[in-house]
Order: sequence, then structure tokens, then C-alpha cells
Amino acid sequence: MRKPVLITSLLFFASIICCSAQFLDTLKRSFQTKPKLFFQLDSYNSIVTGARANAKGIKTGLDFNKKIRLGVGYFWLNPDVVEKRIINDDDTVRAQLKSSYLTLGAEYVLLNDNPWQVTVPVHFGFGKSYFIYPDTTTGKDERIYSNPIVLFEPAVTGHYKVIKWVGVGFGVGYRIMLKNNPEVRDNFNSPIYVLRIKIFFDEIYYSVFPKQRKNT
Repeated sequence: MRKPVLITSLLFFASIICCSAQFLDTLKRSFQTKPKLFFQLDSYNSIVTGARANAKGIKTGLDFNKKIRLGVGYFWLNPDVVEKRIINDDDTVRAQLKSSYLTLGAEYVLLNDNPWQVTVPVHFGFGKSYFIYPDTTTGKDERIYSNPIVLFEPAVTGHYKVIKWVGVGFGVGYRIMLKNNPEVRDNFNSPIYVLRIKIFFDEIYYSVFPKQRKNT
């Protein structure tokens, strides 16, 4: 029951935003402003086949009026999943499941009232999932059962600024696999949850170079 309820809630919430006249007006005014480049480190957690899976990555793109962000990213998903897999027709190895993918996404700032901020990010991911195992002959990790994947990740995230440069990030969402690796039995469809310490690099930069804030 949790999966359909969560998906329905996220889609319903997104439809309210997208159909709102105020949202469309904000979107139009934001795209009329000069965009600014942003860069950030990102991470979140999920569950794959009952095991914790941590995703880490980087994102960059354009920020329009601190209301709309459009960007690209690259993520590595590392589930705590190890299985016996067959190689060379009859040999069996213990291999770990992994995934890496490029993301294209948009993020709408729903609330920006210092020290609180709440956003609605939506990402599409394109990459591969695969297994790796240590080759005893070469001493290197070998990749097997690698195939393309496509995923969709809607979410609601936010942060609370504890001090000027540091905050606490939080959020919930869901990973929906639009195309899965047929060689991977594990279910990548999964709730996403975020709880992390967030560093505001822009605030650190403006603290070091205060004159630059006046020019933005």
C-alpha cells in the first residue's frame, strides 16, 4: 500500500503546482531574469531489496531568480547487495550491485522563508546498472551484467539553516524505474529519503568576498 499511496500523493501534489496560475506566473517571471550558475554536492538514501542504498553525486545548472533550477548531474548508487553470479558459463563469483547515471532535472522552490526552504525536484536519470567482482588474476574489479536503465525521481525536499553556512537537509520521494536492467533481479523501485548536513557554499563565498553579494 505504501508505494501507490506515496506515488499518488506526489503526483497529486505536483499537479496542484503545475495547474496553479500563481505557479505559471512565477515561472514566467523567473525565466525573464538573468540566470546564475549553481553547483552542489548531493546525496540521498533508498532501499533496494530490503538493503540500504546510498546515492552520491554532483549537480550543476542555472538558477532563475532563486525560484527555478534547471540542471544536470551525475550519481553513483551503491546498494548493500551482494549476490552469487555466474561468469564464464560455470564459474561463480560474489558480486556487488551498483549503478551510475546522468540526471536531467528541474527544481521549484515552493517556500523560501529563512531559515526554511522547501523545494520540489523532479529528475530523469539515464545510465546503467551492473555487478562488479574482484578478479583474482588481474586484481581489478570486473563489471558484468551491465545494461541501460531509465528512472524517474519526484520528491519534496528542504532544509533548515542552523547557522549561516550550515543547515539540516530533509526530504522524501520515490524512484520509479521506467527501464530496468533485465539481468538484475533486485527491485530498484524504492522510496527515497534525505537526512543530511548541508553546507551552503554560496554563503561561505559571500562571507569571504562580501562585495560580490552586492553585484548579484
